[in-house]
Amino acid sequence: MSWWMVAGAVVSAYGSMQAGKAQRAEARARALQLEEQKKDAIVQTMQEHNIRLANFRTLKGTNDALSGVMGRDSGSDRSLKAIRDKARTELDTEISRARFQFVSEQSQRSMGIQLAEMQGKNAMRAARINAVSSLLSAGNAYSKITPGTGTPSMRSVGYGSRSYIT
Repeated sequence: MSWWMVAGAVVSAYGSMQAGKAQRAEARARALQLEEQKKDAIVQTMQEHNIRLANFRTLKGTNDALSGVMGRDSGSDRSLKAIRDKARTELDTEISRARFQFVSEQSQRSMGIQLAEMQGKNAMRAARINAVSSLLSAGNAYSKITPGTGTPSMRSVGYGSRSYIT
């Protein structure tokens, strides 16, 4: 019976450690996935920025073409200058918003990475604690059923007219 108890404790401890390793691996995978998302977000943000600049250059070129067709000087014509200035202001506002959103999203991803790493470490700690607890519980139960390892037994030994408890 005691052999089964020891084997059960060892299997339980091993199972706890394996479960902890699996949870830590899952947490690492989540962290790596978030790292990839961060890299992808950089590329996507750069592409969107380039599109904004291309659209602005297209608008500016259209504005310059209109000034030529209308026979006006694009630098001194107030209406054409107002259109160009308005487009520049909108571009700057859109770039600022996109930058703020990018920084915010990257911050969220970074926090997610830290959280995943912390969850992995905590899973391994919990697994170790469970493994040690299983072994200690089995040791405690084993000591209760095995003679000589639990509480001392009391027996009476007589020497002549005196008795002693050992």
